[in-house]
Amino acid sequence: MAQQQQQVTAAERLARVAEQVERWRRTRARRSPMPAPLWDEAVSIARQIGVHPVKAALGLNYESLRQRLALADRGAPSASAGGAAATTFVELRGVELLGPAVAAGPVVEISDDAGLRLTVRLAAGSELDVARLVDAFRRRPA
Repeated sequence: MAQQQQQVTAAERLARVAEQVERWRRTRARRSPMPAPLWDEAVSIARQIGVHPVKAALGLNYESLRQRLALADRGAPSASAGGAAATTFVELRGVELLGPAVAAGPVVEISDDAGLRLTVRLAAGSELDVARLVDAFRRRPA
C-alpha cells in the first residue's frame, strides 16, 4: 500500500512538473536551458519511478536526465545548489602532459588551405622522411 501511495504521489508530482515545463517552454527565450529547479524535480521523480516515464512525460532527453540522475546519486551538487560555481579551473601545461621529459627534437607542422593541421614532435635523434610525410599529407583523400 505504501508503494502504491508513493506512485500516486510521484504521478501527481510528475503532472505538476509537466505543467511547469510546458509553461517554461511557452515563455522561454529561444534555446535557453531548462531551469535547474525543474531539472532537480525531474531527477527526484525519476529516482522514484524511473528515467523513461519522466523523460516521456516531460519531453526531456533520456541521456541528459539519466546523467543528471547519476550525478545526483553520486552526491554531485546540482546547478541550483551552486554546482557551476563550485567548478575549479585547473591549468594543464603541455610539458606535463607528455610524461617524462623527452629530449627536444625537431617539430614538423603541416597545414592545408582548409586549416587541417598535422604536427609531429620527434625526440632528438629520431629519423623521419619529411618529404614522404608531406607527400602523404597532400595526397590524402579530401
